[in-house]
Amino acid sequence: MAQDTHYEAICGFSPTPEQIEIYKFLSTGEISQNPLLVRLPCGCGKTEAVVVPYLAQALEGRWLLAPRLIYVLPTRALCNQIRDRIQIYADHVYQASGKKITVSIEHGVSSLDPLFFADICVTTFDQFLYGYSRAKRVGHHFDLPAGAIANSLVVFDEAHLFSPYTHSLMRAMIEILVTSRIPTVVMTATMPATLESDLLMASGHPQRIEFSGKWPSNMNSRFISWQQGNWGLLNGENVSKELLDILEKSRDKKILIVTNRVDVSQRIAKALRYREDFITLIHSRFTVTDRNEKEKAVCDYFGKDKSKQQPGIVVSTQVCEVGLDISCDMLITECASADALIQRVGRVARWGGVGQIVIVKPMGKDRCIDDNEWGLAYPYVDKNKNEKSEFVGIKKGEFAGITWEYLKQSAPEDLFSNWAALIQFCNKMTYHTDDIEARNALGQLFDATLYADERPWNLSARGDLYCTLAVVAEMDLIQKNNKRNAKNSKREKRGNKKAKSEQQIPFELLRDFLVNIPYRYLLKKEANNFRKYDFETNTIGEKIGKTKLRPFQTYVIDPSIHYGDPIIGLELGEREEVDDTEEGISCLVF
Repeated sequence: MAQDTHYEAICGFSPTPEQIEIYKFLSTGEISQNPLLVRLPCGCGKTEAVVVPYLAQALEGRWLLAPRLIYVLPTRALCNQIRDRIQIYADHVYQASGKKITVSIEHGVSSLDPLFFADICVTTFDQFLYGYSRAKRVGHHFDLPAGAIANSLVVFDEAHLFSPYTHSLMRAMIEILVTSRIPTVVMTATMPATLESDLLMASGHPQRIEFSGKWPSNMNSRFISWQQGNWGLLNGENVSKELLDILEKSRDKKILIVTNRVDVSQRIAKALRYREDFITLIHSRFTVTDRNEKEKAVCDYFGKDKSKQQPGIVVSTQVCEVGLDISCDMLITECASADALIQRVGRVARWGGVGQIVIVKPMGKDRCIDDNEWGLAYPYVDKNKNEKSEFVGIKKGEFAGITWEYLKQSAPEDLFSNWAALIQFCNKMTYHTDDIEARNALGQLFDATLYADERPWNLSARGDLYCTLAVVAEMDLIQKNNKRNAKNSKREKRGNKKAKSEQQIPFELLRDFLVNIPYRYLLKKEANNFRKYDFETNTIGEKIGKTKLRPFQTYVIDPSIHYGDPIIGLELGEREEVDDTEEGISCLVF
């Protein structure tokens, strides 16, 4: 069969039944009439399921599906990982046929394909949205990215991981793509039925391809046990006795501790940092450079390369749920919504073996929450859903509470290795998109692009206002820029030209030091050490007070004041209900 031959040539393995079914559907042409919904567990090859049919066109010399593939993901880290993976497959096509398939990436840190002109472009949802609404400006042209999208197969992978606001935008975007007869695929592992229905209700009759129940060979040897602990991870500024006892008994294991909030993860890391088995803390409030180093450390110790694996402790927030191809022996996690919890469990015995899971109560501002306080289990709360759930004392909007009670009262022992049970578990979450909000948000986006500058900083695909902070000393930037200028040009500079050159800091030099922070957060801080970065002149302004901070702007801050400990990351000194919504996704915030 053609699909078997193509999978062997491109990926080096035979396809699963679901991959064959997806291949056949994408080859029929029906994808231009109705969107495709793919629902498969982690590790079942969703990426290959859509990439292979596209690349097979080059092997066959017939481009019947689409001349271009745009692969949309929720996080930058996941974009980097998937791009590298697809590049390997594209190289295999070149080796087999001599046909070159270009693979590029487009997101806030790596902007290599602003016009979506590569054969395959891996991008984030916000960049895709900007491109469609003509917010990309190259010279005097705005329409080129939208034209590229019109000739593409558009894939929204990990579609369950966006925030409700972004899901509303996605719903409007999918409706436009389907109405325009643009081939569209939505892929998910843990999307609740209510959200799935909302996303696709206006998109005709989507074709569904779901997991048949036959796990890949590596998953057949995966044995997971789980338990609940009616305790929290912290006792004041110290780790709790219960957590410490587990860590002491498990020094020979790879342990992943996952929290729902950044400040909780930082407090745990401070308490554990002097242990010999502590490896690292990872969350979204590290600079790009520090984050990359920490991801590398985690992937070395908990990755597939057995020569680098070793026991130890990694502390993380929701950022571990996607983008990190790692496996641990034990997961100790705060209770979260069902879909988020399943993503975390996907890091346990990922490639087979025996794994243990301990699910504990989330931390409130200063203590572990009680059974009647699930409304404080931020961020997994929708305070607008006040109806009673099926569990006594739990409201429909208290998602972590529903998860906790379901696990305590109804969950089967094999929950995390039983696909049918996982679907039922996910469907306990009642998420919805807002049709009016979706239309209004997309309309505002189009209106804004009529007056967009080269950098549309007033636009956002996120539900929360945010600021971008460059965590670096001003003089460090100036010195680095001077070296850059000296290397690129040997011409002598005199007088004012030299002074002007020294003060101009190209944005490219800031990219590796950026951190996104919620705007509401910064308003609570004394901001007299913040300096605004001016994109028109590429210069750093004078110090400003917090009343002058504005959302969607970039500010340079002194790392010695706000980022003095690279092990812990950016600290804002809060006990606030703030989660780790990296790029506006990674968990559900209402």
